[in-house]
This record gives sequence, C-alpha cells and structure tokens, in this order.
Amino acid sequence: MQPTFGLQREQTKELFYTSYDRVKGKIHFHSHLELFFVDSGEIDVFINEKTRRLKKGEMSVTLSYDAHAYHAVGDARSSILIIPPHLCEEFIAKVKHKKIRDPFICDKELVCQIREYYEEIKKSGDNKLKIQGYIYLIFGSLFEHISFTSDSGNVDTDLSSSLLIYLNENYKSDLSLSSVAAKFGYNASYVSRLFKNNFNIGFNHYLNVIRLKNAVLLMQENKHSITYCALESGFNSMCTFYRAFYEEFGCKPKDYMKIASQ
Repeated sequence: MQPTFGLQREQTKELFYTSYDRVKGKIHFHSHLELFFVDSGEIDVFINEKTRRLKKGEMSVTLSYDAHAYHAVGDARSSILIIPPHLCEEFIAKVKHKKIRDPFICDKELVCQIREYYEEIKKSGDNKLKIQGYIYLIFGSLFEHISFTSDSGNVDTDLSSSLLIYLNENYKSDLSLSSVAAKFGYNASYVSRLFKNNFNIGFNHYLNVIRLKNAVLLMQENKHSITYCALESGFNSMCTFYRAFYEEFGCKPKDYMKIASQ
C-alpha cells in the first residue's frame, strides 16, 4: 500500500509527545515534524525510501510530508515528539526545497543533547514561551549537525494540508483533479505537480488509495456486497474499482478477503 495521510494528526495543532512499548505502525505522512528516540532495544525506522535499524541512544528526524513508520524488534521502547509547523516556522523556512541527507542520527552526544531538550519540554507544562525556546534549541542543534540535499518539490504546507484533509473528508463524493483544483483556486496542472513532487503519488492514485482503504474496511465487516462497498467508498464504476484494487493489492477483492481471513 501507498503511505496514508495522517488525518487525525493533521487536524491536531498541538505539540504531542509520548512513549511506546513495542511500537509498530503503518507507513504514513503529515505536515508535522517528528523526532523519534530509541530508549531500549532496536527499532526498524522507515523514512521515505530509506530504512535503518536504530539502537538505544539513536534517533530519527522526519520533515513535513516525509513518509515514515516504526517497527520495534521485540520489546523495544521508544519516545516521540511531534511538532506542528506553526511552532517551527523559521526552521521550515530554512529547509524549504531541501531534504535531510540522512534522517537517522547515531551521534550519541547530539542525541543526548536533543533528548535533554525533549525532557525539558515535558516538564514545561503550559509555559508556551519555554516550550518554544526548547523547540528552537532542538532545531538549532539539528541544523548545525545534519546536512541537506536539494529537493525539486515545492512543499506549500498550508495548501498541501488543506488538499489532503479535503480529500480524506470528501472521498465519497464525485471528485476530479479539475474540480478539486478549482475549489482551491488553482489550475489542475499545478495541483497535479504538487501531488507528484510532494507526495510521490499522482492525484487520482491517491484518491483511489483512500477509497480502497474504506472499501476494504467495509468488506471486512462481512455485511455488504463488494459492489456496495465499492460504490459506498466513492468509486463510480466497478471496472474502475477492480482495476484500482488489483493495481494496489495484486489480486481480486474475493481473493484478498480469503487471504485476510486466514
């Protein structure tokens, strides 16, 4: 499956931090910046097309719309800090049109320093100025120690977020590239390039992925016909549904359900 858009995360505008035991999640993306720390054991970290098994005292960094996922090996523990764009606008401006060359940080001294700032954020309560100060320290340290590569994509964070939220909330409607672009006041070719450059997926493909995800959830309820599940998920013809399903899963819906039920 293609990476999915983290709609719930995107709609949350607050700073978020927590710890996990045996973290495991599907690959996804959102506009927020994310710092991931390995506290014990080993964890496989996936960012865009790169994979690394990180150990205790190592971390990773994901920028806006980087596809990412974490899979713990055994009983590994981890911590995460998720920062919405409005809390790190200066850093985002500095890294515009750039990608991190290596999002995996194994410099124990640097990780320890950033981890200290993270712990101070947790202690800061509702002191927003103090929290903002430590966020600046975190990204200041990162900017000094990590290198970047040029990225041809032009991440318009506000527009990208609005488009993705709109599609995830309205995928059951009769949508097209032209109609969605017009709704936001852009031409279709611009929105098409935005999807390709920023999300590495075409507009129609992404829309099909959202619809397929819903169709599969309905199919797993074992209450409805495949036709009902397809049409209820926004597909306007069964030919389009079957073609999209096979392209995404490599099998027919009935075969997929047999495999899933085993």
